[in-house]
Amino acid sequence: MSNIHIRRRIEFTIVLLNNLKEIYAKLREISSNIENDSDKFYENFFNSSKYQVQEDIDNYLSNVEKIKDYNLLITEKINEWYDFIKDSNEIKKVFFPIKLHFKKKYIKNYISKAKQSISELSIENRFIREKIINWEQELSVKSLQQIREDNKYKTYEQLIMQKDHIVSELKYIIATLPDINVVKINADSIDTLIENFQL
Repeated sequence: MSNIHIRRRIEFTIVLLNNLKEIYAKLREISSNIENDSDKFYENFFNSSKYQVQEDIDNYLSNVEKIKDYNLLITEKINEWYDFIKDSNEIKKVFFPIKLHFKKKYIKNYISKAKQSISELSIENRFIREKIINWEQELSVKSLQQIREDNKYKTYEQLIMQKDHIVSELKYIIATLPDINVVKINADSIDTLIENFQL
């Protein structure tokens, strides 16, 4: 292969690399714009529908407080029980065994009901959490749809297609050049490749 043909291919390769460099710069810029738009879309959707889930969020927080209260009450009842069975004045009384039986039954029932209420509140909170997660996912999907309908996204897709086409062309041309080994063609390697071809 004559030197003039190789020189022309190298010059064409440099032109393609410079074009690719510009495309990568545009992709970075448009990606940043899309990311900012994405945040705005998400925030707008969030603000427009947060009142719909505010009641769920309030219920969730209220349930958390109720669970804390029930746990405190259970602790109080257990402490009350230990205080009662260690109280030497109570133990000395004739009716202590009967009182012990009824107190034990009362506290056991109280704790059982409190635990049942905690369980119900926890289950309710699990459903609320799932509902909120689904709501957040729905917002993400709506935001993504909005982004895809935007002209910036269409431009981004066109740039990606141009980039893939140029990279494909470069791989083909570079493979035909003697003594040139290129492993990767990406945004980070372009400047080095251009320098190497200009030597």
